[in-house]
This record gives sequence, C-alpha cells and structure tokens, in this order.
Amino acid sequence: MTQAVTLTDFLGATEVGRLTREQRKLIVEQALLVLEQNYALLPFKMARYGINPLQRLRLLAQRLDRGSAELEFRMHAELVDIFNSLRDLHTRYSLPQPFGGAAVFLPFLLKEFTEDGRRRYLVSRRQADAPELDRDGFVFGVEVTYWNGVPIARAVERFGERLPGANPDARHARALQMFTVRSLAFAAPPDEDWITIGFLDERNQPRETRMVWSATPIAASADTAADTAGTPIGVDVEGAQLARLRAELFAPAALAAEETGQPALAGPDSVPVSPELATVFEARRVTVGGRTVGHLRIRTFLPPPGGIVAFVQEFARLLEALPPEGLVLDVRGNGGGAVMASELCLQALTARPVEPEPAQFAATALNLRLCRAVDDLQPWVPSMDQALDSGAPYSAGIPFTQPEYFRAVPQSYFGPIVLLTDARCYSATDIFAAGFQDNGIGQVLGTDGNTGAGGGNIWQLGDLIGALDAQPSTPYKPLPLGAGLSLVIRRVLRVGPNAGTPLEDYGVVPDELHVTTRRDILADDADLMAAAVALLEKAPARRFDVSLSEAAGELKAVFDVLGVTRADIEVDGRPRCSADLDGKPVVVTGCAGAREVRVRGFDRTDLVALRTFVRRGDTLRLLRTLED
Repeated sequence: MTQAVTLTDFLGATEVGRLTREQRKLIVEQALLVLEQNYALLPFKMARYGINPLQRLRLLAQRLDRGSAELEFRMHAELVDIFNSLRDLHTRYSLPQPFGGAAVFLPFLLKEFTEDGRRRYLVSRRQADAPELDRDGFVFGVEVTYWNGVPIARAVERFGERLPGANPDARHARALQMFTVRSLAFAAPPDEDWITIGFLDERNQPRETRMVWSATPIAASADTAADTAGTPIGVDVEGAQLARLRAELFAPAALAAEETGQPALAGPDSVPVSPELATVFEARRVTVGGRTVGHLRIRTFLPPPGGIVAFVQEFARLLEALPPEGLVLDVRGNGGGAVMASELCLQALTARPVEPEPAQFAATALNLRLCRAVDDLQPWVPSMDQALDSGAPYSAGIPFTQPEYFRAVPQSYFGPIVLLTDARCYSATDIFAAGFQDNGIGQVLGTDGNTGAGGGNIWQLGDLIGALDAQPSTPYKPLPLGAGLSLVIRRVLRVGPNAGTPLEDYGVVPDELHVTTRRDILADDADLMAAAVALLEKAPARRFDVSLSEAAGELKAVFDVLGVTRADIEVDGRPRCSADLDGKPVVVTGCAGAREVRVRGFDRTDLVALRTFVRRGDTLRLLRTLED
C-alpha cells in the first residue's frame, strides 16, 4: 500500500482550477447526453423522486456558456448533487485527478447493532499498526458513543442524508460502510482535519481519542476497468473502489494469499479456497445446537483472471466440500460484479432450470444505434426498432445469460439453503438475491429490511465511446483529467411471482428479518447463525447420490437418497425411464453409446435434485462442475 499522508497535506498539495472553461462545458454536455439518451431509469427516477436532472444540467451549461465565474469545485459539487439526486449508485459522476484517484480513512471500521431499542456502534476492525490507539484503550469491541460531540447514531444518520441510495436501508448501510473509509472521487473531502471520538472502554468507562484523517492513492477496481460492454457488469462503482482499500487496511492476509498464490491462514473448520479467489470466497463448517452446516460467503461476483468459468467452478467445488445438512449462503456486503457469474451460481443450487432476470434498454435512437453497433446487443435490436416506431418507452426484456449456459452448470448442493442479505447487497448481488427468491431456491434471511436495490447493468462513458469507435461520427467524447461518468444502460426486471417488477429501488425484501445483536459483532455472528440454522431445520433434509454403470447397452443406476421418492432418467435428451425409489437399482436398456445421461430426483411431484453424467472416452462420468 502506498504511504498515506494527512488529509491536510494532501489538500495543501492539490492544484485547483486545472480545467479550462471548454473542458468544464464538455463534462456537463456529456453528462446531459448520457442521462437523456442512454440512461435506462430516467423517467422512473424523475417520477419517483420529483426531480429534473436534465434541466439542472442545462442551467449549469448555460452558466458556463455565459462565462460566469463558476468555481471549478462548485461545478463538481453541483454535478455530484445532480447525480446523487437520482439515488442510483450505478449512475455517478466521478471527479478528475487528483480527487478521482484518492481516498481518505481513519484506522478503524464500525459495526452497528440494536440493543434496548436503539442503534449502537462497536469497533469491528482496527489497523494493527496503531500503537497510539492501544494507549488510549481504543481496541476491538469498544462502543463508540460520540463523533465530535455529536451522538454517534445522529452523526451516521446525518452523513447518510447526503448519500445516494435507492431506499432508506441502503442509504443508512452505506453511511455506516463509508463512515471511516471514503473515496474522494464522488464527494467532497471531510470538513474536519481530525476527529474527536468518544467511546466506552473495556471497563465501560467513558474516554476520548483524537484521530487524524489520512489520504492515500486508490486504484480503479477491476470491476470498473473491465470491458463492461462485452461482459455485463452490475457493480457499485464507489464501493468497488473502496473494497480493496479496506482489504489493504484491515485484511492484509487475504491480499497476501491472492498476490503470492499461498493459501490464507484459516481456522480448523475452514474449507481451503483457491489462492486466486481468497478475497472472493470464505468457506467454513459451523456447528450450532449440535447441527453442523456450511457457511459460504461470497464477497464479490467479480471473476478472477480465469474468468467466469473459474469463478463458478470454485463455487461448485466449495459447495461439494461443505456439509450436506444445510448451507448458509452469505452475500452481505457484496457490491456486485459480473451478472453472468451471479446467475450461473444460482443454477448450481437447484435442479430446476433457473429463469434469469430480463433486462431492458430505454427506447432512444442513440441506444438503438449502440445495439446495432455491438454484436452482443443484437437480440435487443428488433424490439428497440419497434419501440421507437410505436412510442413504447422500453425495449423487450431479454436475459443476459443464455439458456445453454445454465444447462452446462450441474447442481452441486442438495440440502436446504438460507441466503443472508443486507442493505449493502448491490447490483449483480441484487440480481442474485432476486433470482434466489424468484426461483424458489430457499429462504432469504436479511439483517436489513431490503437489499441495496440496484437493478441494472452498468456502462462507463468509455464503453459508449468504444461501442461507436468504428463509426464515422460519435457524440461521445472522453473527459479531461480522468473525470468519469457511469450509468445504468439496461434496467433489470424480476421473474416468477414478482414478474415485471423493477429491481431498482424496490430491491429484495427478505422472507425473515434478523436484528443484529452485540453478540453478533463480538462472537462472529453467533445469533445470526443460530437464526439461519433455525430456518434450515424447518426445511426438508435431502441427499441424492447416484452411481451409474453400463454394460451391453444397459445402464444401471444405484441410488443413495434422502427426501427423494422418484427418479426420471433422460438419455441424450430423450426421457427413457421413471421409477419409484425403493432401494433397488434402476436398469435402462437400449442405451449403447449414450453421450449424456440426466437423472432427475423428485419429492412426490416436485423436482428437487439433478445429476448429470457425460461421456469422456469410454466411460460416463459424473459432471461435478462447469466445464470450459
């Protein structure tokens, strides 16, 4: 990590007034263009929040045209406020250098819990190399009470009022997440050079400590640097920038594993994760009330260098290594990543074909031009053409992930599953949680009343420029000094019982709500895990082990099952046999040279399990993971 400096020193070395009037006008004109012609949620946001961001941008452009003495930082502040009024963490204006490449932080993180009917805050992480905090008794688990003399709950609430977010839960969660680690690309620096923090020490005595804001360079994350036009990305842009910084500050061991290729240190109940995915997955066995279940955390849906296939393969491998009695699948704090990675992971959890969430473009002439220019967007062209002809506001809803990709993913877990969510779940993770609920995979247990509610596919201005780069003229132009624009290019709709509902703003409401306790923070989510296991115990246990052998054109299937009463066997796409499972082998004749065998398990009439066998050489082999 680059050596940090104080915020005072950073601001003192920062040049102001670096943009010419023409450069400022260019930024405003490009912002107006992408919001008016490309942004998929503009009518929805204007109606829902009673705002007019286009008129505000036109007025700002007019002031610049008149040559008014618009201070550069005031222009940045106005642009940030206009974009924040959309309450859309996908659609952002990011400041130019040096602000766009910097973050500020204090050496600790907060977590919130509820006790005696009010929100309270504990120190959940702290930098190891902070001896001055040890002297003051500011250690893990102490309760923070005041922030510059303001009660901490009120300070967090006031900070959240200035942030974008699609619902109150999302804004509050974001305020807590960014309270001590903030990017300067999306907002003004803190007003204070230092903070006086009141807290209760380990003996419950009131004390104070003073901390200075530090500034450090921050790299653009791979999420936002990816070719988002070619690989549909749904990610919290700002959160993605800060995620690695938090890891550098508070979880250096995981980063060391990723960078050196050595497994991260793990406890006795941990399941080893591939080093290149050490910052993505965390897997362990948890025993609660005599029942041992799996806990699998997904911190991001951003694929590793090996791509989406490697991501889904590791997910499937970890599922098979965890106890079959039940799975707590944890996506709290996951800001998103590749939409296809999130949707293909869903297929590893169920025997039923996953119905993916469809996506729509706003019907504009410029969006139609983009669809015609980009090969991956061709499926949207006919409906876009028709929408412009008929005056419809949107194209047809078409999924990102094609059916043949889902078919290639084998079911890898058969026991009951509970999904843990919170208001920091965003974008591709919102899509994952919605698909989990819409496809009836299991119960959703939330620590907040909603997810972050960011339902869209994000593009950068650079993607728009690249899409029309080969054409003789393009309205898009790069911004000066690294300033940036991102937007929702396609909005996502839900399926199943929620079919047609926009995911944006409405998010995923959990089936059950758990209020975070002090014990959750101090004892590794003990009460949350107990609540999750209680939900698992209400679901039927299930096991579906199948061994397949062949001889003289016959296939013999031997079953070891629990909670499965019938099996249907399909050979090379044709149904060949349906049998009640009574402990005896099932024999299917006339199957010489079979290339693929699918064995579906039913609990009465419900499809609950699927095993797939594919021929490799002379043998039929159980397919355990997504293949290249």
